[in-house]
Amino acid sequence: MKNLSLNKLVAYCLTASLCLTTTVFAQVSEKQVDKMFAPKGTYRSPFKKASELALTSVNLRFKVATSEKSVKRDAGSAISWAFLEGVDDALFQEITDEYYKRLAEKLQSRGLTVSDKYKESKHYATLLEKNASNERQTYKKNWGVANVYTANKGPYIEFPVMMMGAHSRLANELKYPIGQVLLTIDFAYIAQSISKDTEYGFLSSSSNTVTTKTKATIYPVITVEAVTEGAVMRGDGSYALFAGDNYGFCNAIIKNGQGVVSQAQYAEKIESAKGMPESMKKFKSDVLGDITAIFSGGLVGNGRATGEFTFNVKANPEKYKTAVLDALDKYNDYLMAYISFNNN
Repeated sequence: MKNLSLNKLVAYCLTASLCLTTTVFAQVSEKQVDKMFAPKGTYRSPFKKASELALTSVNLRFKVATSEKSVKRDAGSAISWAFLEGVDDALFQEITDEYYKRLAEKLQSRGLTVSDKYKESKHYATLLEKNASNERQTYKKNWGVANVYTANKGPYIEFPVMMMGAHSRLANELKYPIGQVLLTIDFAYIAQSISKDTEYGFLSSSSNTVTTKTKATIYPVITVEAVTEGAVMRGDGSYALFAGDNYGFCNAIIKNGQGVVSQAQYAEKIESAKGMPESMKKFKSDVLGDITAIFSGGLVGNGRATGEFTFNVKANPEKYKTAVLDALDKYNDYLMAYISFNNN
C-alpha cells in the first residue's frame, strides 16, 4: 500500500468516526447515554448524596497492534495487521496520568471530591492481594496486542462485575463510592471485503474460472472501544465500575458496537509493512508466531488465508496524545451524564 496523503487521512478519520458513533458534545442526552452503555445494573444508587469518592485504579489499555480477520463462505478469508509506530512507553504513561487528572477534575466539577482514604483500609489490602497477578499485556491473534498503563504508576486493580467482594466491603466501610476504570484505546479501524466471481465454461474458452478478491482499507482513528469478546470480561473493553454504601453499585460499560471516537488527526504516514516491526519483537506469544508467519512464508502461501495485509501507522507523538485525550474527554462527558441520569 502506498503512503496516504494527509488529506486522505483527514477523510478517513471523518468516515470512520461517522461509522462508529455520533459526535459527542459537552451536554450528553439520556438517549445517548442509554445507547452507549449496557444496562446499568444500578442497585441502591452509590452516588446518591455522595460528596466524595475513591478511584482505586484508573487503567488505560493501549493497543500497539490491531488485527482483523474476515471470512466469507465459499470465497475465502482475509487477515490484516496494523502496527502503531512512533509512540513509546513514556508517552503512554504520560497520557494515562493526564487522563486521571482530567477525570478527577470532571468529578470535582460535579461535586465529587476524589479521596485516597481507602488506602488505609484492610479491604483495600485485600483488593491488592486479589489483583496482584493481573496481566498488563494482551495478545490475541484475531484482535491484536495491547498494554495496560495505570495512572500515577499505581497498582492494576479490577473489580468483578457484581456487588459482592472486597470492593463492596470497602465502599460500605467508607460510606462513599469506590471506583475502578479500564478503557481500551484503539488506533485504527480496518475494513475488509471479500468477493468471488465465477466465469462459466460455456462463456469462455476454458473450463469454469473462479476469481477471488480481497481488499483491506485502514482508517487511522482513535477510539475508546467496547468489549472485544462476546461478553464482558475483566481486562477487556471499556468500563467504569462503582460500588457504594449499603452494597449499592453501578457499571458504566460501553456496549458492543459502540465506541467514543476522536476526529483529531494523528497519523503522519501509513505504509505497507515490509517486515516484523521492532516494537513487536519484544513480545513472546502465539501472536508473535502468527505475525512471523506473515512476514516469512506468508499466510496465503500456506493456505491459512486468501488475502493478507500489513500496515505500519506512523504517529506524530504530540498529535497522538491530543487525539487520545480528546476521545477520553468525550468519554468523560458520557460518564458524567451516566452518573447524573442513573445515580442521583
